[in-house]
Amino acid sequence: MFMKRIFAIAAALLLSTAAYADTGAPDTALKTATEQLQTLIKDNYKDYRADSAKFYKTVDDVVVPRFDVPYITKLVLATNYRTATAEQRSRFADAFKNMLMRSYANAMLDNYNSVKIEWLPPRLQENGTDALVNTKLGRDTGKAYAIGFRVHVAKDDWKIYDIVVEDISLITNFRTQLNSEIKKTSLDAVIARMENGEFVSDGRDDKDASKDKKPG
Repeated sequence: MFMKRIFAIAAALLLSTAAYADTGAPDTALKTATEQLQTLIKDNYKDYRADSAKFYKTVDDVVVPRFDVPYITKLVLATNYRTATAEQRSRFADAFKNMLMRSYANAMLDNYNSVKIEWLPPRLQENGTDALVNTKLGRDTGKAYAIGFRVHVAKDDWKIYDIVVEDISLITNFRTQLNSEIKKTSLDAVIARMENGEFVSDGRDDKDASKDKKPG
């Protein structure tokens, strides 16, 4: 399985909750947005295929706001976050967001009508501000994958901070890969490579996937 491609499909199809967030029901928000986004792609498929910039902008407007980008940046950089400057943190956040957004956009366009989603009961934590939204994503090939979405309330809205596919965490995956690169070179060098599009989550390299550990 190309794990990063599955991450991309999952994020693109399931995480774009647009303006439908409801802090009382994270799964309802995701369901509503999924239907909205699939309809949007269906209605504009040819236009999006012909104009990738237009589609990227749509994904940026719709999908990206559903991620808690500052928190994800902190989790991915881990110990490097503490020593990074404010400018480095900002550049890393923008570069990481753009890297994922383009990868997810491409996967979304390729797979929007070839998956079926089974929504399982969400698991709301005792604090009421964290939840795990569980799903099963079935492909037209007959394969199915267990996908969990870790969300928490930030600024009175449900925000996604991790995806877990078949016990593999998106955050842990990228934290392992990028911090290894930072150790070899430097944070500035890694940011520059991300800004230049040299890190692409396209499913071709699955070797760095790490077994899921709760981020923190």
